[in-house]
Amino acid sequence: MLDRYVDAASHALGEVAATQGEALEEAARLAAAAVAAGGVLHLFGAGHSQLLALDAYVRAGGLACVNPILDPALSPATGLELARVERTSGRAAAILEGEDLRPGEVVVVVSNSGVNAVPVEFALGCRERGLRVVALTNLEQAKRTAPRHPSGVRLHELADVVIDNRCPVGDAAVGLASGDRVGPLTTVVGAAVVAALCARVAELLLEQGRRPPVLASQNLDGRPAAADNAELLRPYLGRVRRRP
Repeated sequence: MLDRYVDAASHALGEVAATQGEALEEAARLAAAAVAAGGVLHLFGAGHSQLLALDAYVRAGGLACVNPILDPALSPATGLELARVERTSGRAAAILEGEDLRPGEVVVVVSNSGVNAVPVEFALGCRERGLRVVALTNLEQAKRTAPRHPSGVRLHELADVVIDNRCPVGDAAVGLASGDRVGPLTTVVGAAVVAALCARVAELLLEQGRRPPVLASQNLDGRPAAADNAELLRPYLGRVRRRP
């Protein structure tokens, strides 16, 4: 099973590399411009997509300017209740009210299906505030699924940039003899896309002659990274998530 899953993940990642380079580059250039102007990079997702926002936050090798936008009610820990919450119109408006979102900044909205009310409504609210929306979604699945937001639009239809995760419809990648499918891929592939996006933003900032706010691991002997990381985070302390 391990080899079959790894093969499926490698295939999806290869598809992303072969087909999504232009979209990722466009998203990275938008984000780098926003960060160079003093902004931050926002990430939002509901359910397991929320994991991608968390994965990029205060991460060794990642950017200090990443702001994950989190709603506990949309966490995977919510369990079966999550499906109802993610489809509830009006939820995103309350989330947006609590965030410092500025025109010209970039928000990555992650939703594999791209049809539920919360991510669509969240993206609409960000556009109204003048942000550039990058959708990380599954285009094939979205096009096969009826929209669940009253506007009748899907996430990819209102984004400035669309990155297709190229995962199988339904996410699960490996078939069993029973006919069931196992082995979801969207977290593995999505995390790789977000990491690559942040890495390219750092590279673009360096090409502009700026020091990219790249955090280093604090768990290596002989490398006093904590003080340097604290200095890199300092300009963003009023903007990125700070919770106990």
